[in-house]
Amino acid sequence: MHMHPVTVFLEHSDGEDMPFQPPVECPICRETLALDRTLEEHLVGSHTPLEVARQLAARHESGGLRRVSE
Repeated sequence: MHMHPVTVFLEHSDGEDMPFQPPVECPICRETLALDRTLEEHLVGSHTPLEVARQLAARHESGGLRRVSE
């Protein structure tokens, strides 16, 4: 299953909207990241370049990734 990021706006008591980003799950180890942590920080700090390359190649080969120009 492929999940897409979602932005939800919560309303402050003064009427201003505040964006809410749900937690991100690492596609390699399935760890749910802390709200103050980015996927990039997690990948660099917790996974080897080979693990990241294998995941990227597997997703590309399965059709899960498109070129940026598309």
